Amino acid sequence: MKTITYLCIIVFVLSLLGCASMQAKKELDTLPENFSRGDPLNTDRVREFLQIVLDSPAQYEIKAYHRKAYSTETKKSLFMTHYFYVFFYDGSMIHTLVYTGTPSGSERDGSWMLDADTDVESFKLYEASGNPWEVVEYSGPNGESKLNTVLTAQNILNRLLKNYTFFGASIVRTMAWYHQLWMFLVPPPIIGYGPLLLATINRDSCASAVIETVAWERN
Repeated sequence: MKTITYLCIIVFVLSLLGCASMQAKKELDTLPENFSRGDPLNTDRVREFLQIVLDSPAQYEIKAYHRKAYSTETKKSLFMTHYFYVFFYDGSMIHTLVYTGTPSGSERDGSWMLDADTDVESFKLYEASGNPWEVVEYSGPNGESKLNTVLTAQNILNRLLKNYTFFGASIVRTMAWYHQLWMFLVPPPIIGYGPLLLATINRDSCASAVIETVAWERN
């Protein structure tokens, strides 16, 4: 009975993730404000900007944030959390950066993008002390809070050059070990965690793209 309960839970969780992904895909394909996510020049703009940062790293600071996914009405949860970077120049925000899904028919299936509308909007509201998106600065597993600008920019650039494709469920790679262990141990494993993890190879979500490219300053 316990096994059946665990299996039902994991199927339910993964089905929610799938529904969320389908809803996000529908919005990507239909909302005009999302069409810019498929701009084939997005990657070039990101590459050029990262090179500028690497040429003068002392003037820049990078921070990572997470917030509600899709809208202010979405409840934040393990699978429904959006991650993005913010770049600061001399203390002021100049760009946000995200790995995003792209509309159907785009040259790329997933792309790094500067200044996505919802990222800019949510961060400006956060700075203004109104925080309907529940924006929170991302910190490391051991309480790390400051990113190494050079190493993080290099990591993002290296990831960009690998041409990963978008897969929302890639967030499973970034889950805490106890969540991963729980998913793996739900019998039979072949239905759950194992095949899902294999499906994330060379694919990214907004969460994995940030969590796997951050580089923390060493004390």
